[in-house]
Amino acid sequence: MRHPLLLFLVLILLAFAGIKVFHRYQQHRLYENISRFDYFSPDSIDYNYYDQTTLRIYLDNCQVLTDIAKTLWLRDGIDVTRTKSAKGEAQSRINRYYRLLGYTRTLEDKLIQSQDMKNQGLTNEDIRIILDRDITIGAVESEKDKMAAYDYLKGKNVCNISKPNEIWQLQKLLNANDYNLTINGIYDASTDSALLDFQKENNIYPSHSCDDMTLRKLVE
Repeated sequence: MRHPLLLFLVLILLAFAGIKVFHRYQQHRLYENISRFDYFSPDSIDYNYYDQTTLRIYLDNCQVLTDIAKTLWLRDGIDVTRTKSAKGEAQSRINRYYRLLGYTRTLEDKLIQSQDMKNQGLTNEDIRIILDRDITIGAVESEKDKMAAYDYLKGKNVCNISKPNEIWQLQKLLNANDYNLTINGIYDASTDSALLDFQKENNIYPSHSCDDMTLRKLVE
């Protein structure tokens, strides 16, 4: 009787040892190369982006994407880079991952584009104008001139008794809106006519003066 009992005990011990080895293998398989789920920000992004809030959101998203991917792998055995369908809560996490991934890549494209423009010599202010107004690099100087004119003319209500330099800036803004004025700093009939036409086209009261409402429309 001793030998069968001893054999049984040996088999039990071997079974427990096998289970332990298998468990260790499973743990090793789960954690081996888990860093592949890390969502790293590339070196090509602009870490001095003009909008630091956007940069922080992007970097936070990178960490959240990493956490979701690792949770799916460790808890559900799902490689989210290869699998887009599951059941229950796992599917909710997969859906969240891909929604966040799309948004994060949009931010990443902006940050890479910003660094590319900086490599061409543009400043944060230049890039802000280009990206906020969706214009080309070649148009940025014109936009900067318009914003400088806006800052200069704000609150001045330019009209026929204004200073020549104020009228000159108004004429430049009107020409930027497809009027063909002679820029001479004189509030002549053609300047007044262009201003009235612009106000009427934009549903602004034709006041014969460039108030702040008209000014905002001129620089849009």
